[in-house]
Amino acid sequence: MSTYIELEIQNLLNEVEDLDEVGERVIQSLESSPEHFTLDNINSLARFLIQSQHPLKLVHFVLRYIDNENFPIPWPYFLEALGQVGKELDNKTLKALIEGIQEDNAEAEAARAQSLNKSMAELGEWRSNRKYKIHKDYLNNKRLLLDQLITLRTQQLYEQEKNLLSRLQKLYPGDSEIRSEVSEHKQRYALEILQRRSPKARAQTSEDFSPKDPEVEAALQALVQSMHEHAEQLPELAMDFAIAAFMLEAYEAALSLLSYSEEETTSLLWLRLEILLKCRRFVEVLSELSKVEVLLAHEPETFFATAYLRAQALWGLGQKHTAIEVLEGLMAARPHYRAASALLSIWSGQ
Repeated sequence: MSTYIELEIQNLLNEVEDLDEVGERVIQSLESSPEHFTLDNINSLARFLIQSQHPLKLVHFVLRYIDNENFPIPWPYFLEALGQVGKELDNKTLKALIEGIQEDNAEAEAARAQSLNKSMAELGEWRSNRKYKIHKDYLNNKRLLLDQLITLRTQQLYEQEKNLLSRLQKLYPGDSEIRSEVSEHKQRYALEILQRRSPKARAQTSEDFSPKDPEVEAALQALVQSMHEHAEQLPELAMDFAIAAFMLEAYEAALSLLSYSEEETTSLLWLRLEILLKCRRFVEVLSELSKVEVLLAHEPETFFATAYLRAQALWGLGQKHTAIEVLEGLMAARPHYRAASALLSIWSGQ
């Protein structure tokens, strides 16, 4: 019920107990201010008159303004009132009603009326169409939300996925497909927790590189130490030093050097993610990616870059199936993403 009509009725009920008088005075209040002739107000008045068993008053009110093109006819209540009055409608009147409803494209609304079912056969057809549309919208909305769920899952946005699943459960209680998605979500997340906490996932094992020359190692350590000293004194050069260490495959040193930078630029964020990957800090990568997606949500390429990095982190954690799913989702959206295509080809062969 509209706030305006509700307040009017409450105030009048405090003054008088006769519902007939209340209805009449509400109508007078509306008629005194044509700007109050909104569909919300008219529907609220019509509902009150029907529920207070004054259908004839509603019929007379609507008929006074039915020729006014700007008057919003409350079709379901008007038809209900006509049926409750008890007077049989002639064919001419029925035809006029049907034409008026069709001109207003109000068939779905009119179908809500029940009292004219016998005399107006069109109501049955409109009601069937309305039910079909509601069912179709129901399924379309469900499919749209499930598509959103897949997107959130691809981006590994756990909390948002959980919230959307909760919404789906409320909108579609008892739906077997929704129950299946909820169950899959719980099982997948439980598995991810176990994998992340497993010794294998936590181990920071290095790749099997060929032994390095001790003199080269000593020179590299001296160089890294020198870069640390200069980065501490000149923070603006920290990122350059980090890139140099990265190129020398001194990844932990690169990460340490990057921490001296006082300005968090977009380039620094992406470099940090690349270094974390090389350091095999996959859980940190996934955590940082969520922050980057929020900070750089306005940039169209963010989703593709983060999806590529997320897939690598998931693969490093042993979640190979999920990692491939992420890359396949990325390739579906961006078929010419060459790096993703090459990586997917390598993974598929393992």
